[in-house]
Amino acid sequence: MEREREKMESGKSELRMAMEELCLLSSSDVEDQQQEEEQQQQQRSSTMDLLCVSKQLLHVLDEIGPTLLVLRQDIQQNIQRLEDLHARDSSKYASLTAIVTGEVEEGISKKTNSCTRATIWLSRSMNFSLHLLERLMKNPEKSLKEMVEEAYKITLKPFHGWISSAAYRLQTVR
Repeated sequence: MEREREKMESGKSELRMAMEELCLLSSSDVEDQQQEEEQQQQQRSSTMDLLCVSKQLLHVLDEIGPTLLVLRQDIQQNIQRLEDLHARDSSKYASLTAIVTGEVEEGISKKTNSCTRATIWLSRSMNFSLHLLERLMKNPEKSLKEMVEEAYKITLKPFHGWISSAAYRLQTVR
């Protein structure tokens, strides 16, 4: 009986402590918390992090060989586009969110050579590479061509028009 009472009291004290903490939050604390969350969001969407991972992806694709040359070239172009923008003002374009927001406000986010599209395609390329590498690990007996085709169908083909799909097929036939 006494143990149950102690458990209840400890539970109450934890609950009370949580309630007191909530009551202590003032409007300035809420603003500080919102600023901290924004900073964390910016850190999660770091332009430099994306560029670093994308460059590492190029090294992986180089090891796979010429089968993915077209993809490699696309990734390199998208990296260059983001690097050029980041170099213009590294503090302003430190986060991907700032880049996308700026391009949306300027009305250029949907243009072919926008950094917004470069970011989207880098993300898709990473998704493709992830699927491909997972297949390589699970089925080492399958041919590289088969695995590339499977990963392509799932990740990139839905976003390619018929010309891009035809170019992909020509590239993998080699």
